[in-house]
Amino acid sequence: MTKIISGFSKLTKEEKIQWLAANYFSNQPEIIKTIKQYWNVDEKLQQLHDDFIENTITNFYIPYGVAPNFVINNREYVIPMVVEESSVVAAASKVAKYWSTRGGFKTEVIGTTKIGQVHFMYAGNKTELETYFNKNKTELFAATASITKNMEKRGGGILDIELIDKTDKLANYYQLHVTFETKDSMGANFINSCLEVIAKEFEKEDIEIVMSILSNNVPQCLVRAEVSCKVEDLGGENPEKFAQKFEQAVKIAEIEPYRAVTHNKGIMNGIDAVVLATANDFRAIEAGAHAYASKDGTYKSLTHCTVKDGFFRFWIEVPLALGTVGGLTALHPMAKLSLDLMQKPSARVLMQIIASAGLAQNFAALRALTTKGIQHGHMKMHLQNILNQLGATKEEKEEITAYFDKRTVSHSAVVTKFKELRKPTINWVNFLDEVEVRNILSTLKVDSKPLFGKMNAQQMIEHLSAVTQIANGNWRVDSYVSDEKQARRKPYLNTEGELQVGFKAPFLAEDPTELKFNSMEEAINDLMKQVVIFEAVFAKDKNRTVVHPFFGELDYEYWKKFQVKHFTHHFKQFGLISATLNHQNS
Repeated sequence: MTKIISGFSKLTKEEKIQWLAANYFSNQPEIIKTIKQYWNVDEKLQQLHDDFIENTITNFYIPYGVAPNFVINNREYVIPMVVEESSVVAAASKVAKYWSTRGGFKTEVIGTTKIGQVHFMYAGNKTELETYFNKNKTELFAATASITKNMEKRGGGILDIELIDKTDKLANYYQLHVTFETKDSMGANFINSCLEVIAKEFEKEDIEIVMSILSNNVPQCLVRAEVSCKVEDLGGENPEKFAQKFEQAVKIAEIEPYRAVTHNKGIMNGIDAVVLATANDFRAIEAGAHAYASKDGTYKSLTHCTVKDGFFRFWIEVPLALGTVGGLTALHPMAKLSLDLMQKPSARVLMQIIASAGLAQNFAALRALTTKGIQHGHMKMHLQNILNQLGATKEEKEEITAYFDKRTVSHSAVVTKFKELRKPTINWVNFLDEVEVRNILSTLKVDSKPLFGKMNAQQMIEHLSAVTQIANGNWRVDSYVSDEKQARRKPYLNTEGELQVGFKAPFLAEDPTELKFNSMEEAINDLMKQVVIFEAVFAKDKNRTVVHPFFGELDYEYWKKFQVKHFTHHFKQFGLISATLNHQNS
């Protein structure tokens, strides 16, 4: 059956979900529940979100965090960040506080010019085209008057229109290269509307318009952010060495594209997070930033560093075409909240704030890379994500977080520690404590059924007594354990491992022995008697050793370890004791 559908966009949201559930999720009710649990309970607000894009069926949440302590041009800011990657917000916050005591971030806007182009083909004489363009350039401006009127009142508008010859790259290809100032608006709709009018006005029989569109390559819409201080003020054990390695790390990114791509990705961690929080177009920002990183013909770092005459300088120059009015920025309630949080910045100020966030993120990454390594801090933050995936309880999270405070975090190490906490804690039997043993055995009945094995209740007690007699010297078992076997087996007694179900020493018969005592009470009394003798014979001779038929020659301490495991094994055989899970609420 085909899953191609016509008229999907005309279905209601409920109908879209039902169709998806039937065709792609086998009508799993939990799928529909998951989709709907992310709907906003406020129907009007949900409808607002539904209308942002097409075929909306639900919302996809990304955490909204804040990074305090930014000081930019002597003004304090709390910066909102929308990002799913752990450690980004923490790193930005930590670096902001670090530089707040060292002069803060110094920023300036170098330019705010944006670009649009009319792409067209012309096979005629170039001189005639230039004459036509120059003659009609004023008319091209005039044709957009109704569109640019309001923008011009705010100090924006079309700055210039140039004719660009690209025929050396592609036959007959020319451009109208138009520059714009859009003030606090990102200006995409404004620019594209102007370009379409210009194209229509410029087009004639021998000029074929291919397309009219803004460019996200905006090298003249540029902002600079910088931090600087004396090298000695960088702090740490060896600030000179830190500054040197930091500068080297930046210079590597300036000449090595493989490193530069990852280097700039870290910068964009900070930039994109604030761009998203303000509902600006992070895809356009990414494209423009990476184009700028390649402006010299090789992909390079967006940040730069110098250490000279005992002074450390670290800065970024990055193109940022942003808006604080219009578009989704004006529609999304959280975007408006973000701008309010940043004290209602103009587009120029927002450029400076976002550049500072990118620089802070890069400083944090480079500091980690050149000191403890990037995974140290990142995995500390990622620890909580791992614990959430594992379903750790609050108590488990606290214990595991404390455990990794001074240890390296890795996914496997966290899983191992988590499993260790979840592993049943063995209630080892203290066989030397007569009160404890008698209390446990008081619940044992003559007809109690074993959970494994063939022995009945009294046979189990008499078996414990008999094995204790081996240690006491009252039962001599003809058994030989080679040195090689002893060396391999004996260390097990030092572990937390239990005697496994089915464990059977070779000296034991296949079937349980006949009962020696008339009652279970007599058997228990004899067991307690043998334990007292056990203590006495080893107390009398501190150097006493007795061969165990499986583990080999054992002294007092090793016999005690065996006896604990042996008593525990058989008490669990009859369900007299159970394992206890750590940190479980169930």
